[in-house]
Order: sequence, then C-alpha cells, then structure tokens
Amino acid sequence: MTMTQTIKDTEFLFQKLGNTWYIFAEVENEMIYSTLPEGMDPRTTKLELYEVIEDHMKRVTSYQKRRNAEAAA
Repeated sequence: MTMTQTIKDTEFLFQKLGNTWYIFAEVENEMIYSTLPEGMDPRTTKLELYEVIEDHMKRVTSYQKRRNAEAAA
C-alpha cells in the first residue's frame, strides 16, 4: 500500500512493507527515509504528528551532512 501527504512544502510518501510503514521525503535535495514507530498508521494519524515528522526528517538530513563533512575532512 502506498499513500502520499503534503505538509507545508514537503511531500511525504508512505509505503507499507509487511507490517512496517516507511516514510520517504526529499529534504534539501536529498532523499531520506525512516520507519514509522510500530503500530503507527499514517491513514489515522493526526496532522500535528506529520509536522513533527517533517522536523525530524530535516534534522536527520543535517546530521547526515555533518557526518559526511567530518568523514571527508
């Protein structure tokens, strides 16, 4: 099952594989993904949680960029 949501200017793709939901997003020109917590279903989740997810995905992207910069140094 696949579903797409747009929050602010970020489009999220949700994909269910087996019993696990995954969230995919493009943040700052990088494709990132994460698993949703066990038992969370994006079809029944409130909008406020999507905003938290968006902020989390942005932090993951900046953390990965810092790690890559440190590894290159």
